[in-house]
Amino acid sequence: MTKKDDQKTVENFNKMKVTEANLVRDLQAVVKDPAKEAELSDDIFANHKSWLQIIMPNYSPEMHLALVDNYEKESRYKSYYDDKAGKGATAILVKVVKEHLAK
Repeated sequence: MTKKDDQKTVENFNKMKVTEANLVRDLQAVVKDPAKEAELSDDIFANHKSWLQIIMPNYSPEMHLALVDNYEKESRYKSYYDDKAGKGATAILVKVVKEHLAK
């Protein structure tokens, strides 16, 4: 691995962390005030999609939908976002993603 490859890996990791932090921040805002969902919906979707594209370069809308379907079924996924952003955050994320992918 070259120094350039190492730098790209660090850049991707940092971008992933910032994207996830923004996603969690917006989910927290909606958990605290559900009226903010309409205002933050596009950002929530965009950040989740971007986060997935960083870790899964073969991103597709179908894969995104399958993943959020698992968020509803698997407690480890549900707890990941609920623990970071508050109880109900995963349900908000699933709803937002499904609505955006249905457009």
